[in-house]
Formats: sequence, C-alpha cells, structure tokens
Amino acid sequence: MLTPNFELKQTDRHVILEIKAPLANIARTELVADDFNVFFSSPPYYLRLKLPGQVRESMTESGTYDVDGGIFTFRLEKVIEGQDFEDLDLIGKFLFAHKKYQARPKIEVLDDVLPSSNSESEDEDEEQFWIAQQTVPAESPLTTPGYGFANKITGNGEALREEFYEIIELMDLEGTPVAERRLRREREELARFSDDHYLADFMEPSEINAIIEFKAPWEELLDNKLECKLTQDETEYLKDLGNRDYLLDAQAAKSALLSLADIVFAYAYNFRTFTGENTVESAWTINKLSATLSWFQTFETAAEVKVACVRRSLIYPLYRHYALSMKVLEDTVKILKLGRRQILKCLIDVHKLFNASEPRYLLNQLYITDYCIWLQKVSDHKIESLVKRLEEAPLAKVDVRLDLEELERAALMVLEEELEAVNAMLSNVSLKDDTSSELASSSGTSDEDSSSDSDETSGSTVDSDDT
Repeated sequence: MLTPNFELKQTDRHVILEIKAPLANIARTELVADDFNVFFSSPPYYLRLKLPGQVRESMTESGTYDVDGGIFTFRLEKVIEGQDFEDLDLIGKFLFAHKKYQARPKIEVLDDVLPSSNSESEDEDEEQFWIAQQTVPAESPLTTPGYGFANKITGNGEALREEFYEIIELMDLEGTPVAERRLRREREELARFSDDHYLADFMEPSEINAIIEFKAPWEELLDNKLECKLTQDETEYLKDLGNRDYLLDAQAAKSALLSLADIVFAYAYNFRTFTGENTVESAWTINKLSATLSWFQTFETAAEVKVACVRRSLIYPLYRHYALSMKVLEDTVKILKLGRRQILKCLIDVHKLFNASEPRYLLNQLYITDYCIWLQKVSDHKIESLVKRLEEAPLAKVDVRLDLEELERAALMVLEEELEAVNAMLSNVSLKDDTSSELASSSGTSDEDSSSDSDETSGSTVDSDDT
C-alpha cells in the first residue's frame, strides 16, 4: 500500500484533510474518524493518522473528490470546538508509528497514551533537565557502548567500522566507552592541526572576511521578524520519512539536543563558506566537522559542544579562521532560535546530501532520519532552553586548546620584524639616494666655480693684451 501525500488545515470547528490520490479506486474509498485516530483507504493508498485532538466524522458534510487534481477533501468535526491543533504542518508526527525506540533504562510503552507531542511536560524544570547526570555513569564491562541517535544502537561495531572507514574516525567502536571518545578524538585532532594553514588564513583574511559578511537566509528572517515555513516539498519529504515513537530519559534527551547543535553547526559552516550553494565537498564537510557524525560523540554540556565545533572547524576544512568559527556559532544559535521548522530545513538538506554521497547514507540511518522525526515532536520550550545554554556557555581561544594566541602573537612578531627590516632597507636606499644627490650637486657647483674662474682669468688676459 502507498502512503499518499496529504495536508492538514483547521478552522475553529473542523480539521480539513486533503489527500492527493490520483490513482485511487473511488468505489472502494473509506474514511473513518474515531477519537484521535483517522483511517483512510482507497487502493492502492492507505493512510493512518493520530491527531493531537479528538475528531469525528461530520453528520452534515461528506468528502469530495477532485477528479482533475486527484484530491480527496474531508472536513472532520472537532469534538471540542475552538481547540487549536498544533503543528499541523509537521505531518510526519501524525503518521502511525510502526516502531518505538527508547533509551536505556527500559521504559514500558503503553498503547493508549496520547500522541507523543504531549508526552513531554512543558512544566519540567529546565535547570534540573540540564544538570541531570552531569557525569556519564560507568559502563558495565558486559555492556557494549552504544552509538547512533540517543546511543540506541549496539553491536556490529567492527563490521560497521571496516565497511564505512571513510566516514567513521573512531577506530574501536565497541571497545571505546562513551566517556573515552572525547579524549581519543581530541588527541587525533591535535595531531592533525596545521599551524601553517591556520596562520595562512589568519594573516590573509580578505577572502574569509567576504564569507563572514555573507547574509544567510536565517539572518534575514530574524532581522525582519518573519516565521520560517516549510515548503510543500519539505513537508512531503517528512511524510516519506515516516514516524516512530521515542521515549528518552532526561539524560538521553539532553544528549540528543546537544548533538543536534553540533550537527547544525557543521551544516551552517558548509552553508556559509559556500555561500548557500552545496558542492561535491558539502557532505564530506558536514560529516567531518560534526564530532557526533564522525566520532559518535555524545556531549554533557553546551560548552563541550562549542569547543568541539570550533576545534574541528580550525583543523579540517578549507577555511580555518577563528572569527569565521565564531560567526558560524552565531549562525547555529540563530537557526535554533527560529525553531523546529528552520532546523528541519537544515536537516532535510543534510539528509539529501548524505543520500547522494556514498557511503554517507549510513549516517542518515544512524542519526539524521531519527532527528527529522524526533524533532517534530520536541517542544519549543526544549529548543529555547538549548539556545539559552549555548548563549550562556563561555568560550575563549584558550578553551580550544590549540595554542592559537601564542601562534598569532608569534606570527605578528615575525611580521613586525619583517616590516622593520623592510623599512630599514628602504631607509638605507633613501640615504644612499640623498648622498648621491648631494655629491652630484656638489660636483655641479664645483664645475660652475671652475668655469667662472677660468672665464675671469681669460678676461684678465684679454685686458692685459689690450693694454
């Protein structure tokens, strides 16, 4: 059966369901609206939805079918008139969830719970959420370290590493506890850091300044106080990704949000440095800059995320400049400030890039698809709290631990010495020119004096002869 493209709208009294089904068998079409559930069948199409509010079939209106457009339109009555059904444009979250993912410890999943968008309490204490379990619990020797979205996947690490060595830098996936991944990653980064490349960009920043000045679309939206909206193609893309239920404890949810910021940074760097145009290097850039995607890194604090993002942006890509990294951090915060729809736009773009870049489709299976689905269900409050944490987390050059300040001072001292040497050389050339001019002037005066004396002598001789 095919899942048709569909659209949800609402009035105070109705939810309007439009289903595009050009191949539908109208004689066998059926629609059932019962409580939160809506079922539609018209071979070869089948659609099952779970709405955020209760609906029922209208007693006064029936569905219509536009033969030319191949579109069914159904008006479903709201049980509670005037109720606002949130996020109807995020249609993926309303599809029937075939699978349920959960992070350890195991939590029983009840079949009759309300839609997962309501499962997160808006009143959950923000401070408690972010400080919960600041240290990663020691892993049992019998427990294989996890990876993927919310570390939900275990096993097959060796086969995964051998087959996808191009995109995964963590050598011993199953033998490296989550807490040790950061240490190994930073050792590898330090070995890869190039003083010469960094200083070349530092001393000649003209091209980088143009990149920094580029106006990204999220900046335009914020400057003009506009809302971000998904296109029809993006909405249909989310529909095609399907739906899953996720039950994450506080630690897993926090880790997922922090890794989301890490992935968004990598996307924003690619977008800015290529001025909004993807290239053949875009998938590599996003994969490489994200510690989540290349090292299966999990984070405990927003400060850790910022340090990891900046370090990798100064080590691997084409443009390596601290001011550029700071600008991309600003981009990351602005994207998150615009909310789930802007973030989804970025993730959909990443998903498309990875699908077209062998073998990075694996990263979609491990991370990006889950993020696209899960993010539709995350509360705006959680995203806002993530933004707040990122804005409050301090970051200085010394925190990056690449000796940037010492390198810059040394480079500026060398430049100053070179300038002094050039100035001294120019000064010597100028002195020589002045000396030559003085000598030439002196020689000219002497010649004139000699000529004058000669003339006077000649004149005296003539006078004497005349006498």
